Amino acid sequence: MIPDRLVKYFAVYAACVCIFTILPVAAIIAQSFTANSYLAFPPSGFSLRWYEAILRRPEFLQSAQVSVVIAIAASILSTVLGTLVTFGLVHYDFFGKRLLQSLFMAPLSLPGLILGLALLQFFALRGLPRDLPVLIMAHVITTIPFAIRFVTVALAGMNPNLELAAQSLGADRWTTFRKVTFPLIKPGIVASVVFTFILSFDDVAVSLFLASPTTTTLPVRIYTYIDQNYDPLITAVSSLVVFAGFIALALIERIVGVGRLFGLRA
Repeated sequence: MIPDRLVKYFAVYAACVCIFTILPVAAIIAQSFTANSYLAFPPSGFSLRWYEAILRRPEFLQSAQVSVVIAIAASILSTVLGTLVTFGLVHYDFFGKRLLQSLFMAPLSLPGLILGLALLQFFALRGLPRDLPVLIMAHVITTIPFAIRFVTVALAGMNPNLELAAQSLGADRWTTFRKVTFPLIKPGIVASVVFTFILSFDDVAVSLFLASPTTTTLPVRIYTYIDQNYDPLITAVSSLVVFAGFIALALIERIVGVGRLFGLRA
């Protein structure tokens, strides 16, 4: 049993880590309401001018739409493919299984810039244009290892005898999956969709190489804007993304529950 004093130390440490993580975000939000024409902290005055300026910059809204479409498609595809791959790797033994596992986990071992450059060369050699489907395929490649890990953890926590019992009672494989397996691993699948969506939406390294004028994601748009400008507009855009994340998290907590989403409570 852990002593109470040690538990308090861990609680203080966790609180310090949370504060250290939140402070930069709070600073960005505070600067988005500044009346100045340049970035400075603490901000001077209070103004909504930079939020109004976003409405005059439709490229940010267009990039946000592109990012949402790519993230939704990539999260669904990577979770579906990751689930199928996980079932094959967990339930079957075959020659080359370990090599295949390493292959699917390979994107995790590569820096983002190297992976983005490799994907750019791969698609260019095959004459594929830098359009929306190519970006979605690239994001699926980068997010599928995380989907496999989430579903693998969910399957590892399931009693395999439940599937055998269902099959012994006459259920076929599809019925067993639909009635027994899927409800048990559902938290892992939903967590995979949410986490891969966040990873895809926030990706910069891969999108930076594969983006085009018509398919520029929001993180790439922010990156290029910062490189050329030094005004608080970008803090207003970033703050809106943070606000959207808070709203999504509140809705998930209200409808599903964050703890239930990741299988932390029933």
